[in-house]
Formats: sequence, C-alpha cells, structure tokens
Amino acid sequence: MRGLLQQGEDTTQPYAKRKSAYEGAARACPRDPSIDAALCALLLEHQEGQSALEWARRGLEVVPENSNLIAYEGIALLLVGRPEEAVAVLKKVAPEGKNEFYLGMAYRALREPKQAQQALSHAFATGFEDPYLLYVLIEQDRASGDKEAGLRDFHTFHDRFPDSPWLHMLYGDAYMARNEDAGAEAEYEQVLKLAPNQPAVHYQLGFINFKRANYAAAEEHLRKEIAIDPTFADSYLYLGETLRRLGRNSEALPFLKQAVIRDPNNTLAYNALATAQNEAKQFEEALRTLRAGEKRFPEEAAFPAQLAGLLRRLGRPEEAKKEAEKATLLSRQNNPIKHGLPAEQTTPNPPPGAHD
Repeated sequence: MRGLLQQGEDTTQPYAKRKSAYEGAARACPRDPSIDAALCALLLEHQEGQSALEWARRGLEVVPENSNLIAYEGIALLLVGRPEEAVAVLKKVAPEGKNEFYLGMAYRALREPKQAQQALSHAFATGFEDPYLLYVLIEQDRASGDKEAGLRDFHTFHDRFPDSPWLHMLYGDAYMARNEDAGAEAEYEQVLKLAPNQPAVHYQLGFINFKRANYAAAEEHLRKEIAIDPTFADSYLYLGETLRRLGRNSEALPFLKQAVIRDPNNTLAYNALATAQNEAKQFEEALRTLRAGEKRFPEEAAFPAQLAGLLRRLGRPEEAKKEAEKATLLSRQNNPIKHGLPAEQTTPNPPPGAHD
C-alpha cells in the first residue's frame, strides 16, 4: 500500500503510472478519503472531469461531509459542463480561496456576472492571489457594467503582477473592445511567446480568424483552446460554427451540443445547434433544441418563429400556427433580443461573456 501511495505522489513519474497507483491504493483502502481526494486532484489537474466526478462521489458515499471531496465534486461538475450543479455543490464548502474561485467560474459559465464578480473578489481577498483570477474578475467587472471595480481591479493586477502574460491579454482585450483586431492580435501573439498554454489566448486568436473567415486558422486555435480549457463554452460554439462553414456539419454537431450544455443561458448556442441539425436533416432533434430554447427563454420571439417554420416544413400546420401566433405576440412586446451568428464574411460581435 505504501509503495502505491509513494508512486502516486511521485511527480517525476508519468501521469498514467501515478493515476494507476492511486487507483490501486483507493481500491485497496476504500474507506480512506485522503486517497480518493489525492486521486481526484490528479485527475482534475489532467482534465479528466468525468473520472474525477466518479471518484469524488465514491469517496463521499463513505464520508459525505468531507470538504475536499465535495469541492472536487463541484470542480468536476464544472469541468464536464454542468455549471448549475457545480454552483449548488460548491456552495456547500467553506467560502474561501480556491473554492470561491471555482464558484465564480461556475457563475461565469452561467452568465451571471454579478455573482461571479462577488465570488472571485472574495476568492482573491481570502488568499487565492492568482493573475488568472484577476483577469476573469476584470472580465466580469465589465460584464456587470462596474467601471469603478474594473479600474480598481486593473490597478491591483498591474501592481501585483506587472510581468504576467495576463497583462498582455488585458491589453489585447482592450483592443478587441475597440474593434482594433491588429493591435489585439499583436498582444495575443506576445502572450503565446511567453506562455503558449495559457487559457483564453487561443480562443481570442480563433475568434479573430473566425471574423476574417480564415476558418482553417480558427479551427486550429479553437481546438487548442478546448484542450487547454475545456470549460469555456464559446470555444465549442465557434469551433462548431467554424466546422459548419467548412462544410463539415457532422463534425460540428458534437461541439455545438457541448456549447448548449456548457452555457445553457446563451441563445446563440441553441440557434447554432438547431441550424446545424436542420442542415443535417435531423428535424426532430432540431425541434427538441428549439423547444428547449423556447422554454429557457420564454420572452424570445425567435424560438417560436423558428419552430413555426420547422413545423410547417414537417407538415404540422396546427402546431405551426400556434407557434407563429406566439412569435407575433412576443415581437410586439417591444423587447427585441438579437439572435443568430453572423453570416459568412461578416464581422460578428463577441458573444456575451466572452473574453472581451
């Protein structure tokens, strides 16, 4: 047993050997939560969210109040694209440091910037002093419209981490906000030189190339972003849309499904998925997607309007009529919300909550 634990703890060993050693130790001592926790930490470090979730829950069956395992369960839920469940779990653990950071990231995934801002600020104040945290916090300050907090947090960032690659990300984002893509691209390329595996940078470069209709380069960057940070839903959305525009609709569908799962509050994701399903002649699946969007966003006229068109196409005129009437009523309520991804060869706005 001790040998297995020593091998699992040995950071000079390959990941596969460490994982196998911890799994062996956990099976040999099924009532030791410290082994389950160590294995979960290793799995999460290597982005194996589903396995981490299974091991965390296995340990919690024995020690349901173990705070480490509860936190790992919440982080794993975020990693596998279940942010609503992640919020509920992470609220159970001590509101400090890294726990609050992941709670903030879960709120960010749900496009709830005020809650994300609060959790991330508290995470920094309680000891998780990390430049990425400040970068995301400044992003959420902007999303909340809190200019005072954004300026304060930027000064904190500049004072505490003046040499961080994340500072170049902030400069690049400022260029993006002014639609100065060339300046943004130069800053992001500088980030790649300093930290090629840093989250967010490949997404931003992929998005710039998407706007330029340079889809091959966009695909490359967006795939790299997902490999580095599999939690950011917009990477799946734009990779799926990139593949669709490259004529690879069957490849696009799994990524667009992930975009909806990982960001259930993004109307763009539902629309993009339904469009791809229609093109693939998956009409029943498209109906389910549009109905899910309609249920999630009951004030949106676009979903019943699209449902009406699809139902007419499927020879279901009575259902189509009801949806058309609903769309007309909603559109008259003077609460329009823009929908849909940009047409090919045009310049889209960054999706809400993106690294802008």
